[in-house]
Amino acid sequence: MAKNTLSQSAKNTKVFDEVFRHSQIGFNETDKRATGRNRTGTISFNEADELFRSWLDEKSWPYDALLFDPRIFNLIFEKTSRLIANKLRGRLIPREGSDVIAAKVNNSILDYQWDKATNGGTMLSKWALKDITTRKYGGAFSLHKWRYEVGKDGRVLFDGPEMKFLNNRDCAHDLSATSIETCNWFQVREYVTFQELMNVNDRARSKPIYQNLDKLREAIGNEDNTGGGDTRGVNWFSRNRSIAGLEVDPVGKDPVFKTLEIITEYRRDRWITIAPKHGFVLRDKENPYKNNEIPVVMLRYYAIDDDLYGLSEIEPVKGPQKAINALLSQYVDEINQKLYTPIAIGPGVRQHTLEWGKGARWIMNNPMSDFRLVESQSNAAAYFNSTYSVLVASIMNATGESSLGISNVGEYQKDKTATEVRALAQQRNARDNFNQIFLAEAIQRQMMLWYSMNQTFLFSDPKKKQYITRIVGKDAIEFFKSAGLAGMEVDDSKTEEMRKTLEENPGASGMEKITKDGEKVLMKPRFPVNIGTKEEPKIVPKLKLDEFGGGGDLYVEPTDLKGNYDFIADVEAMALNTEDTIKGSRQQAITLLVTNPNLLQLLSQEGIKPKFKDLFVSWLEDSGFKDAEKYFETVPSTSQGGAQAGGIPMAPPSIAQAAGRQLPNAPQPNVPQQNGQGVPGQLPNIPNIPGNF
Repeated sequence: MAKNTLSQSAKNTKVFDEVFRHSQIGFNETDKRATGRNRTGTISFNEADELFRSWLDEKSWPYDALLFDPRIFNLIFEKTSRLIANKLRGRLIPREGSDVIAAKVNNSILDYQWDKATNGGTMLSKWALKDITTRKYGGAFSLHKWRYEVGKDGRVLFDGPEMKFLNNRDCAHDLSATSIETCNWFQVREYVTFQELMNVNDRARSKPIYQNLDKLREAIGNEDNTGGGDTRGVNWFSRNRSIAGLEVDPVGKDPVFKTLEIITEYRRDRWITIAPKHGFVLRDKENPYKNNEIPVVMLRYYAIDDDLYGLSEIEPVKGPQKAINALLSQYVDEINQKLYTPIAIGPGVRQHTLEWGKGARWIMNNPMSDFRLVESQSNAAAYFNSTYSVLVASIMNATGESSLGISNVGEYQKDKTATEVRALAQQRNARDNFNQIFLAEAIQRQMMLWYSMNQTFLFSDPKKKQYITRIVGKDAIEFFKSAGLAGMEVDDSKTEEMRKTLEENPGASGMEKITKDGEKVLMKPRFPVNIGTKEEPKIVPKLKLDEFGGGGDLYVEPTDLKGNYDFIADVEAMALNTEDTIKGSRQQAITLLVTNPNLLQLLSQEGIKPKFKDLFVSWLEDSGFKDAEKYFETVPSTSQGGAQAGGIPMAPPSIAQAAGRQLPNAPQPNVPQQNGQGVPGQLPNIPNIPGNF
């Protein structure tokens, strides 16, 4: 026993040394990125924060005026607003061993989990913050792990994947890697309380995963009780809090909830957590997700050779931005100097009589020599417009917002042609489209990580047989209904039972013999799911629709999570004005269907008729109508077929025929009769009539 303990202790020491060595190497480089220490010609995290926050140091600023043109903030904020303005729309594409229905089921699960992952903000807000950070620093990271949370009463509060945005100053990476996929290790530094260590669980329905907590508790207890534990200030100070005039290091100051610094090294096959200040290994386990992936997603827009980080969008324009700030302050100083010109006063002026104001009188011995305005030789104000225009044009061109030396002010604004306007819009769209490519790749990695976690943890509880996800939206409901997930079919075994019952008891009602608690059992779900027990089964359809069919509950089973998929992120739908583009396209389609009968005839020749009502309802919902279906009702046709009930005329014959309707003068199919002219239960012989699809 002692030998095993010694062996385990030696193993922990070796693992601790490996991770601690990685942390020294990785966080040393992170510190250089954050502070700019020993780095020239690049921009640090702190400097990027200052430029983004439009901050000037009053102590070192050489001008009286403190003016900062917030152009960098506007450019970054507007780009983020354009790219991330709507909810993600994506879909799983089935590969080998998968099918379309299963892909749709898994896509519905991911869509539901996207809406529920709100720890630390909505997914849209977290991705917007990640986008802003990427533009400031050149890269941003998020941690994607399973979160299992149980309340005091034992009720499950959350059970699913989550996204945690990471501070770049608390991230360290394999220095030889150029992407997350090529990292051998990636470290995340966190500041947690001892209570969190006791309750944390990122492996779903298992006991707390940390070890040596008793030794750690003892080490904390030996410290000064008035302290708050490990402080963050020994690693870095918050530049944003310093700019705002707040406490730069609030972490580790609470004596009630003492903070511990832990570092987790994520490898493809192992997760290792250490307490570097106390020398303990808290966890050394295999990757619980079994996907051979580091659970970190990086967003990067402009890759640079031999570096994990990309290019900051502030770095190319920090020089012109600082020049603009200096130019504005210089201009205002010169104007103020002209408004309040310094006065040179000779010795003959009585000092106590000097008053500045309208109508003031000064006593002088020699007014021509005792009083003189001090005039400045600077002519910066005369060249302000042209200089400012050149600097603004430089920034706008570098950020992809304009080109051709065109600015929003000054002489460059003159004679802007329509061709130039289109060229500027095209260049901005090209830059946005390039950013969307990398945004889609990052979101795709996240969703595939989530899907692999679903395969491992969604049914990790052996007692859990189904996972219920909510299905909303007309398109999703119609797809699952058309696939038969909510459908019923004849139960052959019950039909045979009814036949035997009627043969044995000709005088009895067969229906009474085959009913159970008033429920008809002649029909069975096409895709049955047992939500009861094996002894007392309760069979329901896979999709249980609401009373009015506007939504439903989808019962997911373990077999639905098998298969391989690719996730396609429709990031274009997340961009600004996407809804207006879709609305315009649908309106154009409606116009073509209504005004072009040739289009209907061509569709009719191919055996297709358009679903005009569905198209019109979608257009109404795009226009802002809520639940547009309630504005429509079905009107039964008259027996003659020439007009509908209520006096509503039918469409003209040519359009009706093209749309696939039965014309009034067309020959009618044979209808089964009960008077001997037709055979009950037999389908009629329907002639080949044009327009019958």
